[in-house]
Amino acid sequence: MREGKQLGFIPLVSIVIGSQLGSAAFVLPSQLAPYKTIGIFGWIVSVAGAISLALVFSDLSSHITKSGGPHVYVTNAFGRTAGFFTAWIYWIISWASNSILLVTSVGYLSNITGTLSSLSILEIEIMILLAISWINIVGMKFSGTIETGLTAMKILPLLCLPVVFFLFFDPSFFKMSLKEVSGEGDVITTISQAALLTFWGFIGVECATTPAESVKNPKRTIPRAIIIGTTAVAIIYLMNTISITGVVGFEKLEATNAPYAVVMNEIFSNYSDMTISILAIIVCIGTLNAWTLTSGQIAYSAYKDGMFPSIFGRVNKSGAPKAAIIIAAIGTIPFLLLEQLHTGGLGKLIDMLVSVFLFVYLACSIAYMKLVKKWYEIKRERYKHIALAQFAIIFCIYTLSQDIVSSIIVLAIFIAIGMPIFIKNKAKIINLIQG
Repeated sequence: MREGKQLGFIPLVSIVIGSQLGSAAFVLPSQLAPYKTIGIFGWIVSVAGAISLALVFSDLSSHITKSGGPHVYVTNAFGRTAGFFTAWIYWIISWASNSILLVTSVGYLSNITGTLSSLSILEIEIMILLAISWINIVGMKFSGTIETGLTAMKILPLLCLPVVFFLFFDPSFFKMSLKEVSGEGDVITTISQAALLTFWGFIGVECATTPAESVKNPKRTIPRAIIIGTTAVAIIYLMNTISITGVVGFEKLEATNAPYAVVMNEIFSNYSDMTISILAIIVCIGTLNAWTLTSGQIAYSAYKDGMFPSIFGRVNKSGAPKAAIIIAAIGTIPFLLLEQLHTGGLGKLIDMLVSVFLFVYLACSIAYMKLVKKWYEIKRERYKHIALAQFAIIFCIYTLSQDIVSSIIVLAIFIAIGMPIFIKNKAKIINLIQG
């Protein structure tokens, strides 16, 4: 990148937090309400999985300080064919998931402006998408600075609100037996179902690795940013979920898709809708910016590795991969149109995208287990890192097992879409000597 080493620790940890802390904060308390107190166990499982993946990615990035993220690690372990499809799948889900952030942010905007027509909603969504794309086209340093500001704006309320909520906390809401919360289902299965939901909040744990070549002192900066950022996200999610539930209980949360609004109305009757709407918009746009930066870097890095077509290698004077960012923005618009048609497909697709992300994380964890055998000669160190890889692999498989058929179908569709590009550039993808 001609822009050089522009990203320091603060902007990078902001990207890690910003990419994970998104719309999930505003919907997960309601989605988890049917699971009652088992939802908390779901959080514990997903936090453990997220931290293990954070450790996996931090060690991978300390040994391979190359931009691109997941596909770089898979390529090192299993070759360029596996690397291409990892990059392709990861790139698609990186920007496809942005559609739900746009829909959520404009949905909250209507609480402030009043009811908007379908055309107005679509126009505003596209305007926000283009604005964020422009910020990232201007350059990575500018985008990182914007992300730092947006992250600070959304972290502070999400840290302060639980403190207020805990003042009205009623612990009796959590006094339930396992039989009550699991119903007729198995407790272990119910926890894994809750974990699949809660892990939605940690998608993006690896984002700090994608712009590695533009990071100052990447071997030290990236691991610290991943671990500190993911830990901060876990604390914020747990504080908010527990405090919200403790104010209104599970039944009220089950009956709403706006848990924060319900809690705020319980405590403060005036201005609560506007306050929460503004906060939700800030959170969603911050996450949108982080993923726009990430998707551009994924495609550009894949091009530099000879995997993606030359169009993805077009950069501007500031070194931003403008073509990759523009293509991702254009690709997001059909998902916005699907939502306008009220087909219901977008919501289901986004749920399945979480599982597809887990396939990418699973591939990276397996790659890591193979690579540590070469990196660590001392048996004690090697076994410690292998154990970490095994834990991350078990977590991914355990969580994926709840929606495996749908996940495999979506994964197969993504692979099929990428096949023409792979076939056209097969010789280049397979035979180009890396590095």
